[in-house]
Amino acid sequence: MLKPVKMSKVRAICLKQVAPSVIKSLQSMSVVHLKDSQLPETTRAGPLASYDDISARLIRIRSMKESLGKTGKLPKKKISFPHPLKEADELLQENEKLLSILKEKEELGRELEANLAAQKSLADMADLNIDFSKMQSESLQFVLIRASTDKQKAAADVLSKKKNCSFTQAGSAMLIALPKKEDAKFLESFGQFLPLPALESTPKHEISTLKEKESAIREKISSAQSKQQRFSDTHYPRLAALEEDLSIEADRAKTSTLFSATESLYYIEGYVEATKFKHLALELHKQFGKKVHIYEAGIDSHKDTVPTLLSNPKQAMPFQFIVSFLSLPQYSEIDPTLFIALFTPILYALIFGDALYAVLSFLIATYLIKISKSGAMLNQVAKIWQLSAIPAFIAGVAFDEWFGFTHQHLLAKFGIQGTFYQAYMHRVADVQTLMLLVIIIGAVHLAIGFILGAINEWNHSRKHAIAKLCWLGTEISGFFLVAVFMFNSFTFLSTPSLALFALSVAGLIWSEGPIALFEIPGLASNIMSYIRIAAVGLGGVILAEAINELLFPHLELTIPGIIIFIITIIAYLSIHAIACIIAMFESFVHGARLNVVEFFGKFYKGNGLPFAPFSAMREYTEET
Repeated sequence: MLKPVKMSKVRAICLKQVAPSVIKSLQSMSVVHLKDSQLPETTRAGPLASYDDISARLIRIRSMKESLGKTGKLPKKKISFPHPLKEADELLQENEKLLSILKEKEELGRELEANLAAQKSLADMADLNIDFSKMQSESLQFVLIRASTDKQKAAADVLSKKKNCSFTQAGSAMLIALPKKEDAKFLESFGQFLPLPALESTPKHEISTLKEKESAIREKISSAQSKQQRFSDTHYPRLAALEEDLSIEADRAKTSTLFSATESLYYIEGYVEATKFKHLALELHKQFGKKVHIYEAGIDSHKDTVPTLLSNPKQAMPFQFIVSFLSLPQYSEIDPTLFIALFTPILYALIFGDALYAVLSFLIATYLIKISKSGAMLNQVAKIWQLSAIPAFIAGVAFDEWFGFTHQHLLAKFGIQGTFYQAYMHRVADVQTLMLLVIIIGAVHLAIGFILGAINEWNHSRKHAIAKLCWLGTEISGFFLVAVFMFNSFTFLSTPSLALFALSVAGLIWSEGPIALFEIPGLASNIMSYIRIAAVGLGGVILAEAINELLFPHLELTIPGIIIFIITIIAYLSIHAIACIIAMFESFVHGARLNVVEFFGKFYKGNGLPFAPFSAMREYTEET
């Protein structure tokens, strides 16, 4: 738990003729994290010979599936494909039918679009009761314009004064007949010129004909869509399953590019959980006998990038999610999950610190867990809120905070007098005690970080490990020196503290150089940054007290009094709920910041490589 799962580095040599079966077996066992391997006097292996055939069919299957859209029915039960390439060829023979249906739909779509455009162009002149097929004259020219009512009126005034000129209007359209010799440009000031439509009758009759054609086109489109739907219902489930199966086959065929090769052999390297190596070796020996030789190789911590797999108790999984989300620890590092699981609720409780808010936050977190997707960010954070609500309730009882009231004041509101227990402290009244408490917690938190840092570095660089221990000595001695000289406490430790401080500083100069002296004040600021716990927590208390002062409901047994009471209690509870949600976010964010920035900074490097065993996720298919 305090270290990532122990890994074994495995090496395997297999004959090329059994390589496809070996790869398939490794994928089905899902225990080996394959790595790029390169040996002297070997060449880089390419994909298996089947890769080109598989990928070519996979591309066509995907294209065919995408042509049907995302509305197809998925397989109701898992399908097995003994010969996926043959299955793909048989299914692709149906592609011509699909292309024919899609082509028909495309042509009908263009025809419908042209029909609707024609109807739209005729809409302005629909009320012109004129047969455009008879508008032919050797002496007249015809002009069609679209104009507003005011513009049409102005045009009519001008045209009525001209000789040999006539016009008619309907709606926004105006048709004008002028002598051919007369320039029609003067009409531009009245409206927009429209092209004369090539019609065989009146616009109204033409629109009616177009609507009939539109109805027929839509019926054909509906028929084509029905054909496509029947095709989809018949073939989409197998297409989806075959795409999955071919994708897995393609991954297998491409995986060999990680191997080194000779004329007859493949050389494979990877990592497996140490406890699973024997099972892996026995299984491969059982299946392939002497055609595969597998053995365990030593891990070189300076050269090998070993993948990281974390393993923690179920209760700590939300905190492991946060660690993985930020950055996985390297294989050689300590897994900080359990320390995060310990300190995050403590820091959360010290900031939150209200018993009734803790109950409300537990209920809110439980609700969020139920409505959020399992494994999602909100789901994992809600689980942390839920777990942290328990120590937050304990802290609320210790601080005697109940929606911002002490228990005496809250009970007095309901007519109950008396003191039932003595609070450890009240955060507003005992600010100094609160600050001392959070500073002590901060110092302990950072001290653990230095200890973890020394453990992490011990096998890599003893000098760096000693530096971490010197920082720990500086922190401890500095804490007691401040207590002795500023608060006159622990005076009997003054001499040992001075000696430890001098020894620690000398060790820092030796291990990190004189520049380390300038970083000592930074250590003090790291500890003092934990005062934010007190500051944010006090802000929450003061806000809760202000809500109580301004909005606590009072009941008067009159109709207006009852109405005001109902409105007030709804507002009171709503604002407290909002304050609780804000406090939940603040407590989580500030606690996470102290963990990540202050605590992690003392020992954590991160950027670990996730353990990703070679495997296949099958949703619609099953292995044959």
